[in-house]
Amino acid sequence: MYSLVSAPVLGFDLIRRAGGAEAADVLVTALALGAEHLPALAAAARPEQDRAEAWAELARATKDDATVRAVAAGLGPATGSSGAGTAGDAPATLAALRRLEVSGIGGLEDLLTCLRTDVFDWAWSRAGGVAVQDETASRAVSVVCDAVAAAYAMPRLPAGSRALLVSPWRDALEQLAPVAPCLGPNEEQVRALLARLSALDARGLAGLSDGVEASRRSGRPWAVAVHAASWAAHLSGRTRCAAAAQLLAVSALHRAGLSARAAAYGTWNLASGAVHALVVADLLGEEDREALVGPLELALPTA
Repeated sequence: MYSLVSAPVLGFDLIRRAGGAEAADVLVTALALGAEHLPALAAAARPEQDRAEAWAELARATKDDATVRAVAAGLGPATGSSGAGTAGDAPATLAALRRLEVSGIGGLEDLLTCLRTDVFDWAWSRAGGVAVQDETASRAVSVVCDAVAAAYAMPRLPAGSRALLVSPWRDALEQLAPVAPCLGPNEEQVRALLARLSALDARGLAGLSDGVEASRRSGRPWAVAVHAASWAAHLSGRTRCAAAAQLLAVSALHRAGLSARAAAYGTWNLASGAVHALVVADLLGEEDREALVGPLELALPTA
């Protein structure tokens, strides 16, 4: 469901969760880790028996999470085959629509799979179609998984369980030199845009709706342009750089105070597409770049 190639989808889900920005912060740091960091992470790992109850609490905290597909399926009986519900159906339909605003395309298991197999792809040894991790790598990755899962389950995860899952990650970071994600050769442009997003106030966030409308009126469909940017990132070996930029965009918009509802109704796509385009700005065709960057630039306050 999630992959580094489709990082805008992961970002869309994280920006709409209470703990999504914290999860994004862990993930973007994990993207910058290398083999030299594994021993410190592994040394911080807690024994399995200490983690068991915290993970049981985490399962209880996330068991009622709904996916977009499940909520949308529930809209069928309420709207009827014609798509027009009765007056009595309206409250139920409205409630379902509100759930759609915060429902994920994927879930926690999808996120952890992406973390283990994509973010830490390099931590596996492969031979004959079989992939294995040594004990150090396995313990190290478990520390990162614990921290991401604890953030993802906020605020429903009890404080004690959250602290138990997050503290090894924080302890390990204190032992490591600061790491910074790769954002590619256009890093200066990307970081400049991220800074502008994080500095938005309530009025600036509200003004992004103009950019959303401009994007919808664009002659170049957003999905087509984003696909071109993702393809350019893949072919140029910048998939991890692009994913890091998407996760930083989650943090930037969270700091600015973007609501889940605004994100769901187009603001995330507007910002995410522009960030994606700038990572590959030197490779992307002018039509695609303008379709992704132009509407956001139109809506952002002038510097």
